[in-house]
Amino acid sequence: MPRSGTTGVGAALSHASGAAKLYEPLNPESGLRSVHEYFVFPESAGQHPGSQLDRQLREVFGVSVRMRRGIWPEDPAWKKAVKQVTGNTTRVSAVKIRLDPRVDTVIWKDPFASFLVPYLSSYRGISSIVTVRPPEAAAASFKRLGWTFDLDRVHAQLTRLTPGAAYLVQEPEWAGWVKDPPMIGALLWRMVYGYLDTVLPRSDGPPAAGAAPVLWSNSRRLLAEPLETYTRFFKALDLDLSPRVREAILRDYRDEGSTEPSSKTHDRARNVTQANSYWRRVLEPTEENTVRQITADVRSSIERRVGELA
Repeated sequence: MPRSGTTGVGAALSHASGAAKLYEPLNPESGLRSVHEYFVFPESAGQHPGSQLDRQLREVFGVSVRMRRGIWPEDPAWKKAVKQVTGNTTRVSAVKIRLDPRVDTVIWKDPFASFLVPYLSSYRGISSIVTVRPPEAAAASFKRLGWTFDLDRVHAQLTRLTPGAAYLVQEPEWAGWVKDPPMIGALLWRMVYGYLDTVLPRSDGPPAAGAAPVLWSNSRRLLAEPLETYTRFFKALDLDLSPRVREAILRDYRDEGSTEPSSKTHDRARNVTQANSYWRRVLEPTEENTVRQITADVRSSIERRVGELA
């Protein structure tokens, strides 16, 4: 989900020879012009040639450059001018892929494809890594950035896909939290991982016949043992973990930089190894307790998959 470490994992995988990162094509603010809402959902268990989802996926797989400019109100004048010419990060990533003949593997980095993971594995042969960060850290990021999403729409779509699932049950007081960023982060965390935990196989063994692998990344373990974690990922995804790639990953995860939260979405000056502890200086005790209340049952099930998150 958003703020779960997809950027770092996508960057590390894209170090592989012949690989390049396609940045958030399903982001409705900065991605494909055919995408109009946050989060894309499967239409049913099967494929529907010619459907809206099918058209959007063909654009992703074809690395379309029909992207929005992604100009934000807070962008300085120079950045707005650059985006008018080149487009934003998403479009630039697509152009680079299309122009580089060495690219034979596209790393699709996109939290807004979260709910497509089971469908992509079973019906499109696309392997995925599900990144999981503690819900407190996700909620703190939402609070720090002031993020909100249309949770009613997400809940309605998931009710269609998994009617009666336990993770969709909501307490009455939660209805008042849909405009409170940290609670939105916690509720979205519950729905993203509740859905994936409900639909994806429980075993870490070989995928079902014809399905592509779905791997899980525990951010605590990833930050503590990056090379060990990526060795497993690269092997499962048939990517070459060369000495050059190992060095690049170690640079990405070096223990340096500021340990203080900032107002930036992606702050290169921060210490990435502290990504699971920033939240302690952002959430109030009452917020922390509420986040844990919202996510407790889903977290317990997810930790049986990936181990303790914190």
